[in-house]
Amino acid sequence: MQTLWGENVPQQRRKKKQRPPSPKPSYSITGADDCAIIGHTLNVWDLAGCTTCLDCHVKIFCPRCISAHPTDANARPILCKRHEERTVIR
Repeated sequence: MQTLWGENVPQQRRKKKQRPPSPKPSYSITGADDCAIIGHTLNVWDLAGCTTCLDCHVKIFCPRCISAHPTDANARPILCKRHEERTVIR
């Protein structure tokens, strides 16, 4: 590359972007089905009262918010945080 006066200017080399390492696959701490032993790791509840498990990807709905899951007849009923608090024995 040259300047207006014809002088050569060394070009700067671009640095390569460092990619973050790819996430490691999840592992089971129980050696089998963690959800059956520990319980499901719930994703965020949507407005319809549905969510999914982050580990086993099963669809879950709150039976007090809605009577049945809108798209999956095999979804599992689990109470959401709002309804779960009311069932605690004091």
